[in-house]
Amino acid sequence: MAASVHARVLALAGDRRWIVVAGRMPRPAAPCLHDLLRARCGPSSVVFVDLRHAQLPVGERSAGLFLPDGPRAFHVLADEALHSLLATDRRVTPHPSVEAWRAWCSA
Repeated sequence: MAASVHARVLALAGDRRWIVVAGRMPRPAAPCLHDLLRARCGPSSVVFVDLRHAQLPVGERSAGLFLPDGPRAFHVLADEALHSLLATDRRVTPHPSVEAWRAWCSA
């Protein structure tokens, strides 16, 4: 399946970025997400990634490998299934709802 996914930077503040990812991911999704995020993270040290509208392939298990090196912290807005895949990455703080926007604004 061809990728129809895109990632855009929604907000910038100093070394922080809010990136929204949407669309259908190819199988496997991890390399696609990694490349998209690496291109959008730039020199950021804190990245908020909104994955609520990203459609991962059913059974995708390599999703935890998609975060690029560089940023020291990722705040990930996604469903519980994806949070569990990211649990081993110490840079990740999961957020279940758009309340993450408050964290973005107050950081």
